Amino acid sequence: MNQPGPEPSSVRLVRYRPEYEEQMLALHRSAIEGFILGMSRQEDEADLMAIEHVYLRPGGEFLVGFLKNRLAAMGGFRRLSDTSAELRRMRIARPIQGKGYGTQLLRELERLACASGVRTLTLDTAKARPLTLAFYSKHGYEENGQGHYGKVETVRFTKQL
Repeated sequence: MNQPGPEPSSVRLVRYRPEYEEQMLALHRSAIEGFILGMSRQEDEADLMAIEHVYLRPGGEFLVGFLKNRLAAMGGFRRLSDTSAELRRMRIARPIQGKGYGTQLLRELERLACASGVRTLTLDTAKARPLTLAFYSKHGYEENGQGHYGKVETVRFTKQL
């Protein structure tokens, strides 16, 4: 009889700080490998180079996750209004995808958003990523449109918290 394997350890989630920038950018860049964005790296990473200004100061959040002192997860939400926010830059290092760390990060971002008054979360993700599309659907996000990020076709999702 097979015994279930051990539960994955939790990713240690902390608010972004500037000393995490290099590792965070490396994780982001690895996540977009293979996509032709149709924009410069500077344009793509503008929000990541200004996390305090874009996410934190206006009442949003940006978290990074560590496994054994290595940055392996990231994501945040950017405030759109008093009651709505956009989930952005969700990344989980490829070798640990599918092990529950994305769910842990998503749940914490949703909890923080709700606690800050957000009632509607939206997000855009690449149409060419069926596992990502399934991930958000599984977590209660409903598809409600399509668009583009540079040259990348995207699917828009919304969830009421």
